[in-house]
Order: sequence, then structure tokens, then C-alpha cells
Amino acid sequence: MDTFRRFAFFTVARDASFSALAAGILMVAYSFDLSLAFVIGASVAMFFTAVMLIRALFLTEDRIVATEPWLVMQPEERPVGDEGRAHARQQLETMLLTGAKSAAGVASILFGLGLLTSWA
Repeated sequence: MDTFRRFAFFTVARDASFSALAAGILMVAYSFDLSLAFVIGASVAMFFTAVMLIRALFLTEDRIVATEPWLVMQPEERPVGDEGRAHARQQLETMLLTGAKSAAGVASILFGLGLLTSWA
């Protein structure tokens, strides 16, 4: 089961890094207006949060077999039976919700910085 958790973690981390790369590029592109750059970065983080929440919402024990962490694993490494699928779904859901919570925190900080820089 540790193999599934590792693949789930790296899947969510990869998605978060691509989102951070997109936000960073947009923030640098709009760096002429610092408050706008912070708000754009926060908006990308909130979009990532919404995507993670939607993915966690629609994740079921039947759909876990179509997720990337499941498909990347060798058949003999995959969790066995209904209990294994339920545990794998719970682990992936926890990873998705943790990523969403972290992204929401980053978005809050960026929105706050955007507000503070707009006052200056």
C-alpha cells in the first residue's frame, strides 16, 4: 500500500508544481503591476484548489482503477480486493484534499499581499 501512497503523492505534487509554474510565469508577465500579479497568482491557486476538490468529490471506489497512480503501478503491486480499493481511494482523496488545503492557504496569502500592495 505504500507504493500507491507514494504514486498518489507524486501525482498531486506534479500537478501542484505545474500549477505553480503557470502562476509564476503569469506573475512575472504582470510584474509591472505588483498587486495584479499577486491577484493573478492567487486566482491560479484558487483554480487549482477547485480542481483538486472536484477530483476528490468524484473519486469513488469504482473510479479509483482509472486514476493515474493506479494505472502506473504494476498489477501485482496494486491493492487487492474491495478493501484495497477502498483504502486506495481514501489515500488518494486525502492527498487531493491536502493539496487543495495547501493551495487555498497560498491563495489567501497571495490575495492578502495583493490587497496590501494595492494600498501602497
